[in-house]
Amino acid sequence: MTLPQGVPGFPECRDFILLDHQPGSLFRWLQSLDLPELAFVVIDPVRVVPDYPVERVRGLLAGLGFTAADEAELLAICTFPAKPAEPTVNLMAPIAISPSTRLGAQLILHDASFGARETFLDRVAA
Repeated sequence: MTLPQGVPGFPECRDFILLDHQPGSLFRWLQSLDLPELAFVVIDPVRVVPDYPVERVRGLLAGLGFTAADEAELLAICTFPAKPAEPTVNLMAPIAISPSTRLGAQLILHDASFGARETFLDRVAA
């Protein structure tokens, strides 16, 4: 998949592959093909917030060539602190990927009530 605008902080990284962590895991890896030592742990934000604003994200993607028919796959980047602490997830800036074109973008939901470092393990839906 390609993120033409890159990921904030890594604008040179545009090509990625999505890998499962292990079968049945909540976590996946968004692995950079441009910088092999870079990989993000990601989850589906709907697993944390069942009423996540998926339609709103799709609306924001219209300017990037997505159509209403595109069922965008959503990813949210997780952070795991070095010291023992609870991991967080960035629900304010999801990555959306079009399954048909394999193009995507990280979007910012400016007026949403989500933060960039939300705890989530106690909210995971099966």
